[in-house]
Amino acid sequence: MEPVYEVVWPKSARGVQSVSLASRLDDLDGVRIAFLWDYVFRGDEIFPALADHLRQRFPAIEIIDYDVFGNIHGGDEKEMISALPEALRSRHIDAVVSGVGC
Repeated sequence: MEPVYEVVWPKSARGVQSVSLASRLDDLDGVRIAFLWDYVFRGDEIFPALADHLRQRFPAIEIIDYDVFGNIHGGDEKEMISALPEALRSRHIDAVVSGVGC
């Protein structure tokens, strides 16, 4: 006798609901930007280069470096991410550049 298999549809219900994106900033001059990093892949090289380029292009930009926020990945990641909205709000951050490892 041949085996009988139940058929399973490979498509599942959505696990994450779509959300509207924040509107884009018109200009970065005078904007306060936070750098966030997970301390995994070359952020210590990339962020300074990015900051230099942004400051050349937008002289009035203010950059809050990743070391102000600490490692957003690791043993206390859940607590870190939970506290992030208030940390950004309290520092009056307008935008975030988040660098994550490969």
